Amino acid sequence: MWTVLSMVAHAALPTAMSAASAAFPAAVSAASAAYGPVRSAKTERARPGVERKWFEGVRPECRPSDEDFSRMKAQYRYSSGFIHIAVVGFAGAGKSSFINAVRGLPRTDSVAAPTGIVETTDTVTRHADPHPDSRIVWYDVSTSGTPKKPDWQYFNDMGLYIFDCIIVLIDNPVLDSDLAILRACKQFKNIEAFIVRSKSDQHINNMVCKRMPQGFDLSNSDMNAETRSFFLTTKLEERQRFIDETSQNVQMHLKKHNLLPKKVYVICMDAMLATVRKMHSTEAIDEADLLNDIKEFVLESPQNES
Repeated sequence: MWTVLSMVAHAALPTAMSAASAAFPAAVSAASAAYGPVRSAKTERARPGVERKWFEGVRPECRPSDEDFSRMKAQYRYSSGFIHIAVVGFAGAGKSSFINAVRGLPRTDSVAAPTGIVETTDTVTRHADPHPDSRIVWYDVSTSGTPKKPDWQYFNDMGLYIFDCIIVLIDNPVLDSDLAILRACKQFKNIEAFIVRSKSDQHINNMVCKRMPQGFDLSNSDMNAETRSFFLTTKLEERQRFIDETSQNVQMHLKKHNLLPKKVYVICMDAMLATVRKMHSTEAIDEADLLNDIKEFVLESPQNES
């Protein structure tokens, strides 16, 4: 059972409140049902501030109980001595493809996570790392910020507080659900968070094609030398623009939501797979940096000493 630090009162809100504020009475009813009536003088004094925060979009802070931790750790088969990394993000972000790539597995491998444009993961799927000396367990977590799981409930409902590290796969623009997860990681100071911009190769190629002459076909292997030269030059320019704009966009959203600046790792799945296998990829950007930083986190984690 969750211990609510900011309790809400039971009285219905005035009917003059806007439809956008309708979530507050529902939350009050839910809290009442879960925790019973609380009408202490302290609660009544706190009520105006809690209501104001709800209307401003600030959710009441919740903390899991020891029972919650035990239940979710058992559900996700959390094991002492291992590092448990959750990969989260919007539908189509490539969570399963990312988990396959960092484990060095092509999607055709018999133990690879299923991938697809439509969300193929309904809950949380545990994936062991095939490397014999690895102490990492990967988790493919279902889509955040959907009607079934509003962004402000997602972190708690999915039990993300038990993980040692959370990798947030983002797109443009950065979603409220992404920021909600990062805010929650900040509250739980023992959770490391990485921000990853996936599918960089697709985005960069799309940017390049917009600048190429009409009729340009990227898949045409017989393009003349002049066209190929222009394409490669344009790709270098758009690659750097994509990296710069991605970082600027993320830092702007972090600052707007009172979160500290964080590095954004720009990657693509093919380059990640190649990097894990110690092969060269012309599409590589931050894949090696991400792997090295994850490795450093694992080595410094108290769990690694268990």
